[in-house]
Amino acid sequence: MQVRSSNKGSQIKSLIVVSVIQVLYDYGARKMVLFGIAPIGCSPYALAQSSPDGRTCVERINSPIQLFNNRLRSLVDELNTQFRNARFIYVNVYGIFQNIISNPSPLGNYFLPRTFGILLGLKFCT
Repeated sequence: MQVRSSNKGSQIKSLIVVSVIQVLYDYGARKMVLFGIAPIGCSPYALAQSSPDGRTCVERINSPIQLFNNRLRSLVDELNTQFRNARFIYVNVYGIFQNIISNPSPLGNYFLPRTFGILLGLKFCT
């Protein structure tokens, strides 16, 4: 079976991550948190630049992020198996933001754009 180049790239990146985690483990780290990526296609910049209506998240940006997050989640499961006396936790940042986007009213209208702006390094005038 032939491996596609995108899979090879993913495998190389996974090996790099595992190598870095191995170094941290060798230095005594036993509890590690790996964060997924937020839906950048829903950021104010992406909405302003690429959304057809300024409100719909940009799927061509979010699709690769979801793929990365799914692979990271799988990698965390593998790491928990490989390093038995260590604990790895995956934080689903994408899901957290999707929840905020789909149900922003408890947080108020002020919160949503500024949350993405702060996390993505954007500055807002108040």
